[in-house]
Amino acid sequence: MTMKNEPDLFSGTVSNDEECTILYLDTETTGVDTETAHVCEVAFLLSTYDGFARDPRKDIIIQELVLPPEPVPPEASAIHHITNDMLAGKPPLEDISEKLRDIVSKADYISAHNLPYDLAILKRQLPGIFGNIREEIKLDSLRLSRHIWPSIPSHALQVLRYRFDLDADITGDAHRAMFDTELVRSLIEYILQMHLVSEDTWGDLVKFTRSALEVKIFSFGKYRGKLVEDIAAQDTDYIRWLLRQDWIPADYPDLYHTLLDKAAGKGKSK
Repeated sequence: MTMKNEPDLFSGTVSNDEECTILYLDTETTGVDTETAHVCEVAFLLSTYDGFARDPRKDIIIQELVLPPEPVPPEASAIHHITNDMLAGKPPLEDISEKLRDIVSKADYISAHNLPYDLAILKRQLPGIFGNIREEIKLDSLRLSRHIWPSIPSHALQVLRYRFDLDADITGDAHRAMFDTELVRSLIEYILQMHLVSEDTWGDLVKFTRSALEVKIFSFGKYRGKLVEDIAAQDTDYIRWLLRQDWIPADYPDLYHTLLDKAAGKGKSK
């Protein structure tokens, strides 16, 4: 089935890439804390592209409910509607690990919406498969969205779904793993089809996505919730102090680059 926002296979979309495989994925979990949550559903969708034009005949799909080592709390079920009764008799994640290893090994790039979240949990549960995913193959659609539409109020996947009519040909239920996986693919293909990026290879798209984002609001410290621009003008000593801290570029790289720009230091702190 050809999706409404899908680039035509023979459209001649400009790209210098040869055949390339993108693994779109999503997990549903028992909670939101990456250090304690466990996977209860996975969806992996491997798509093959000639440049940016996808060949739907080559799609490979894995969709599995898996039994977590702890019950799914009702708060999690209220989001993804996966219940403990639905998981009764399902295999634990480790039992499908070889199937997952095979599809991951075929991927040139890996993509999800807030990819670090999914990978953090998968890495903790299956370190042999997800423990060494290289940064240069990670394509985070959440980060891509923030680059392209910096002024929209929300970059949540379900909000983008309605804003850009991404689900016109996707069946299933929101917040289930395969539905959200297909939404991620639809979002990225919409961005490419609408020529919202100038990059013409998947590698360049990843580099663009990983480039620094401007941080608008402090998320920590005494100025939490305050505009970075305002604090940069009002408290230059605090900005200079932050720029001297080793943990800022390590833990908050986007903020670090934003502070450098605001301080007009262009890489030099006083």
